[in-house]
Amino acid sequence: MRLLLKRSYTPRGTLGRLYLGQRELCLTREAPKRCYSEEVHCLKEGLYELEPLHEEERGWMVSLGKGGIILPKTSEISPGQHELCPFTSLRADGTPMFTRLAFMKLFDELNALWERGEIVEMQIVSSEVPYALETCQIASYS
Repeated sequence: MRLLLKRSYTPRGTLGRLYLGQRELCLTREAPKRCYSEEVHCLKEGLYELEPLHEEERGWMVSLGKGGIILPKTSEISPGQHELCPFTSLRADGTPMFTRLAFMKLFDELNALWERGEIVEMQIVSSEVPYALETCQIASYS
């Protein structure tokens, strides 16, 4: 089974929509694209295998290939490097709402697929970067 994450970039972070087929599962937020932030940045576009992951301190999470992770974070805590944080909706001021609920719903969907023995993948695609920063621009050799 393959999930599709369609996302767009802003200097403050990367926002996306996660789909299973035509059905939207949740909204997501990540750190900004590398050209906006060298220290902490989002995952690259591509295909990642998803697997359940449990840690005693943080509980259940979802492993994204090698190094990426899906986990719930409250709106006050910004996503770290290669962290994808689901949420349900945005408040008027742009902060995410129902982060834990969105993660639990997503994990339930994924768990049902894993219990059936399916391999679950997530493909990440992005809209074009608004090239406002010089570091984001692609060199032209004309």
